[in-house]
Amino acid sequence: MSRKVRDRSSPVLTALQSAVLLGHARGEQPSQIADRLQIGVRDVRLHLRAVLVALKAVNATHAVGIACARGLLSSSDILQGEPHVR
Repeated sequence: MSRKVRDRSSPVLTALQSAVLLGHARGEQPSQIADRLQIGVRDVRLHLRAVLVALKAVNATHAVGIACARGLLSSSDILQGEPHVR
């Protein structure tokens, strides 16, 4: 049996997964992320779950930390736009 080897040059996250994770990092609610990306709230949750698996994170906040450490997200990405502080 052959083993699948992931191409290291391919991105770890899809563009949509990255956008969902960025929304979470900015403090957006799933409904806000869904509206911005024009997808369903359920899709947001599914993409976030896929991010957790891809990054081997225990929760979404952990995924943000891993993504920042790997250079997939930067603090300037997170801080751009209007703040979502309640």
